[in-house]
Amino acid sequence: MKRIKFTLQDSRNRLLFLGGLILFMFIAVAIKLLWIQIVSGTELGKRATIQVTDKIKRHTPRGRIVDRNGEELAVSIMVHSLYVNPDEMNKSAKPGKEKTEYRDIPRIAAQKLAPVLNISEKALYEDFTLKGQFVWVKRMLEPKDYEQVVKIIKENKLPGLHFVAESKRYYTKKSMAAQVLGFVGTDDSGLSGLELALDSILKGAEMRQTKMVDAMGRTIADQDTDLEENREKIQVATVYLTIDSKMQFVIEDALDDAMKRTNAAAAAVLIMDPHTGAILAMGSRPTFDPNHFGKYPAVNWLNRAISIIYEPGSVFKPIVGTMGLSEGIVTPDTPINDTGSIRIADRVISNWDGSGMGMCKFEDIIKYSINTGMVQLGMKLGAQREIEWAKRYGFGTATGIELPSEEDGILYDPKNMYEPDIATLAIGQGIAVTPLQELRAICAIANGGELLRPYIIDRIVAPNGEVIRKGKKQVVRNVIKPEVAAQMRTMMEKVVSEGGGKTARIKGYRIAGKTGTAQKIAEQGGYAPGKYIASFVGFVPADKPQYAMLVMLDTPRGAFYGSQVSAPIFRDTLQQILVAKGIQPSNSEGLPSFEAHVKPGQRVETPKSLPALKQKGNNWIVPDFSGFDARAITGELQKGNLVLEPYGSGKAYKQKPSGGTEVQPGTKIEIWFR
Repeated sequence: MKRIKFTLQDSRNRLLFLGGLILFMFIAVAIKLLWIQIVSGTELGKRATIQVTDKIKRHTPRGRIVDRNGEELAVSIMVHSLYVNPDEMNKSAKPGKEKTEYRDIPRIAAQKLAPVLNISEKALYEDFTLKGQFVWVKRMLEPKDYEQVVKIIKENKLPGLHFVAESKRYYTKKSMAAQVLGFVGTDDSGLSGLELALDSILKGAEMRQTKMVDAMGRTIADQDTDLEENREKIQVATVYLTIDSKMQFVIEDALDDAMKRTNAAAAAVLIMDPHTGAILAMGSRPTFDPNHFGKYPAVNWLNRAISIIYEPGSVFKPIVGTMGLSEGIVTPDTPINDTGSIRIADRVISNWDGSGMGMCKFEDIIKYSINTGMVQLGMKLGAQREIEWAKRYGFGTATGIELPSEEDGILYDPKNMYEPDIATLAIGQGIAVTPLQELRAICAIANGGELLRPYIIDRIVAPNGEVIRKGKKQVVRNVIKPEVAAQMRTMMEKVVSEGGGKTARIKGYRIAGKTGTAQKIAEQGGYAPGKYIASFVGFVPADKPQYAMLVMLDTPRGAFYGSQVSAPIFRDTLQQILVAKGIQPSNSEGLPSFEAHVKPGQRVETPKSLPALKQKGNNWIVPDFSGFDARAITGELQKGNLVLEPYGSGKAYKQKPSGGTEVQPGTKIEIWFR
């Protein structure tokens, strides 16, 4: 066998080849490292960060909603939401190489947390044993519940449970103005009311919480902290409403009382400034607590002041009356023959009691709500003019208030109206309106003829104090002449002082109003037997209107006439408001005194003399008013240009600020009566 000889040159060649190969590999590795570090470094760094971080979307707190005086109605705070990483929890439960004792962590966690979270142990255990790295356990824990959960996690060394900071909405007055405010979902999106309408303005900024995690998705070390603790909070605009929370409280209390007394199926109350269109109070029943909106049926969320339509009945008569006055068909003194009933084609229309008054003035037609007289006026107006005037008053079209789900109402096409339709429209039948549309039309009579666009947002203020949106008076059109409005105001005042609206009288004040009782439309068509809409609409004082109010009760049981059930609500509500706002009575009768509330035979000891305000420089020292009634106190407070905010009726027993306190002119003095 021939032997192969290796020369020194061969060894050198092999060594050179091996060295070249090593050098080539070194250069290749160096180039690759340079490529990774310099060319692809940024992109690969991002990938690495993504692999070891976890991001959860959330929002900063929503903007506040407050009343016209800055009293908070809806606020948001940051709370904690609990989630579980099932992979982390179950991985930790298994014994490792050191054969440590097995702990059924999902079972322990479920047992310990179930009572605190108010979730069944079974449901929690199922969530804890799922596959994956993120499952919500409970969103938006109350602070006390959060503290208990943190304690349980630490004491029992429960891995896989983590928190995320989220914004939670709180409605400070619970159910007050619930339909106006609306509510938000767990994703901080507005779902109804102003929360929906102003969602883009109120919604907090979207943020993402970033956490360091290992390959299993487990949070590393103590990185489970809230960004809110380390980041300046982002502020959002504040929405000021035109609503006065004191007035709102009064109407809500009146609504609750009315629902109990009348067993009505539903109700709505509105108070509006007749000269600006600002909504001062808006209430609806049935209601709900927006803090827990899911516990109530969806029908309770409905804002009946703007989202239901109904035949207005006799409260529509003043509007038709101004049509006749404007067209020159009637004057307040025009004689009209009331025979108790009238036949129009195949329809007989009667007065509410079936009786007639014979020849009477048109102002008596309004005063006593005589159907036959209104029908005669309607027939002279005709279909075309009735509908044209109704449209001028804004019926058939939404008012444009800044609330969602407002209805347009329903108007006839004059071409499709036959004689009974023309006749019944004049008494408020055959037309469907919302409570807000009806009140707005009456406000046009109260203010001298201007049809206004109602508004409920007074202003929106940016975090830096800049007013980014301002509510203001908007005149849609001039509907009637001032002299026509004045004539109808006089007639409506007589409705309360002499006619069918006497139950709305407030001693000492001039009240203008109109009662209404209309059959309720059945779902299948026609009218529902025995079901009525009872309403009252009016304004005060009649000569210089400051507040216009509408009360609507849907299907009251027992007494159902507007004069029986709705007018007293108007009276009792506005009486409190007039006293609270320091609006003086028009005559010497003044406000009802404490003695009017004393039961027969009840002995009352009254203080001898009312304590007087004492002036100190430009300020005043408030005395202790215990034992005196609202009428006496109001007169004394006005001497120092102070405003009474009353609660209840009867004798004063508590006040704020207390007696002996120095206050500035214009200060509100809150006093509780019983």
